[in-house]
Amino acid sequence: MKIYVLMFVCLLVLGIATPSVAQRQRFKVLAFYSTNVEPDHVQFAETALKFFAARAANDNFTFDSTTNWEHLNDAYLRGYQLVVWLDDSPTNAEQRQAFQRYMENGGAWLGFHASGYNDKDTHWPWFVDFLGGAVFHINSWPPLPAKLVIDDRAHPVARGIPDSYESPANEWYVWKPSPRLNKDVRVLATLDPSNYPLGLKDVLTGGDLPVVWTNTKYKMIYMNVGHGDKIFTSPIQNKVIENAANWLGLGSAGAAFSPPSGMEISPHGIVLNLKTHRAYAVNTATGDVTVVDSSGHSPSKIKVGADPEAIAINPITNRIYVANSGSGNVSVIDGATDQVVATVNVGDLPYAIVVNPVTNKVYISKTFSNSMTVIDGTTNAASTLKVGVQADALAVNPATNRLYLISYESNSVTVIDGADDSTTTVAAGTHLWGIAVDSATSKIYLTNTGSSNLTVLDGRTNATTLVDTGDIPCALAVDSSNGRVYAVNYASNSVTVIDGATNSIIATISVGVRPQAIAVDPGAHRVFVANTHDNTVTVIEGASNSVTATVKAGDGPYAIAVDSASNKIFVNSLAWPSLTVIDGRMLTVSTAAGSTP
Repeated sequence: MKIYVLMFVCLLVLGIATPSVAQRQRFKVLAFYSTNVEPDHVQFAETALKFFAARAANDNFTFDSTTNWEHLNDAYLRGYQLVVWLDDSPTNAEQRQAFQRYMENGGAWLGFHASGYNDKDTHWPWFVDFLGGAVFHINSWPPLPAKLVIDDRAHPVARGIPDSYESPANEWYVWKPSPRLNKDVRVLATLDPSNYPLGLKDVLTGGDLPVVWTNTKYKMIYMNVGHGDKIFTSPIQNKVIENAANWLGLGSAGAAFSPPSGMEISPHGIVLNLKTHRAYAVNTATGDVTVVDSSGHSPSKIKVGADPEAIAINPITNRIYVANSGSGNVSVIDGATDQVVATVNVGDLPYAIVVNPVTNKVYISKTFSNSMTVIDGTTNAASTLKVGVQADALAVNPATNRLYLISYESNSVTVIDGADDSTTTVAAGTHLWGIAVDSATSKIYLTNTGSSNLTVLDGRTNATTLVDTGDIPCALAVDSSNGRVYAVNYASNSVTVIDGATNSIIATISVGVRPQAIAVDPGAHRVFVANTHDNTVTVIEGASNSVTATVKAGDGPYAIAVDSASNKIFVNSLAWPSLTVIDGRMLTVSTAAGSTP
């Protein structure tokens, strides 16, 4: 058992003055948490312990915490007016029943994020009702900041809170049915619609999404924040949490709304064959691939598997590979005929895909899997490669015959030797997401979304260097012809320009709202940035590091590719028409023929 008592924590850890021993505490709080859960949930719990200890000293209540869920019993709970679940919930039947009795007899509960998670395997119907009938449906990924609006200004939790504020980076859960449908639920805060689309992989695309609510049949509040160590960096949100704790410790029909919706996407949702000058773009909603030639016309649309998300190409064999997340397979397309010539089963939820042209092998990572599937490009035979992490992004350096994979949940990059598929790991950074390779220098660039910088990995020596960027760098592009590296900063609405030779920052360029994809035209030294929230592409002149144009490009652009020879830019978007083509000379935009359903 691990108990943190207010006075010792405040005095020894935080250095905060404590009230006199004789002063009567207003109420007592007991927080439960676990250390064997998702690392980001543990990080949240650790920062929450410090926050609540400080608030307890300031607001004059007692705060204890424990990792021993056996304390969830009648005798122990009797001594506390408020129970907090930070990152977990009980699975033991006796503990669940004790908590139910505690709440039904006037106890109070404050739950965060994963503590409210429930699905078909949870088998706790009372808890589902307790949450207002809400069952986990989908989520955004990776964790990103979002604007929240206050629904109920009359509630004590909203006291001193503005009508809206930006909540720090978090994984946002969607619940079905929405708790707002329950007549006993009072929604206190909601995700603002201006956030949509939200996510770089799992994307929330629209609808009403309650974030903070109370079931008025109980003394409880659920808050869908609690992923990672950024949650307590907002003074406004901290005040919301403090208000909730104090209200709980001391003890009508809504407006019409549409249900929240979401989908999964990949920054590699479009690929270009530089030999044939054809672009291939996935259409996740309709299960097909649009083919666009250098003139901007679409000669065909290719039916593939369910929910295609990512696509890769071997320009030597002219084979295109499509990862179909919904059907657990990869469609192999012959680029000469634009026909599917094989369908290879790879396992559930294939996501990231890359081709090693040196060995003619295709590597596919899968969501919720620590192994990869490897397809032999000659025979289409599939094998399994154990890599120990779930890869969120993959890249290959043909010059060294090495592959690189990164995972948001790992602080290391995994290096695969293409000759024998042996693996090594190199410490890289916090919450890795974007990756780019400069084959000319054998440098690998990795964005650290958790620390606002990128790691430069020397592919020959595995030495690493950190370079500062803006907030939440999420995508990268390299112009090998002039040694420039471009990092897209999602939360800062900017691009950091880096000299690849010296790792020094050359410029920081403001772009559109929530940029999340980037591509370079090395011939013209132009950079194109897809700004997902204002439906534009920013055009940057590489020679002067200045913005030359902002072009409208679809609804929610999220993937982009450039054909330098034809001076065409292809942009894949979330909504129809999904594929737009930008003329790089005139900077005019057209919808690719055949890109509509």
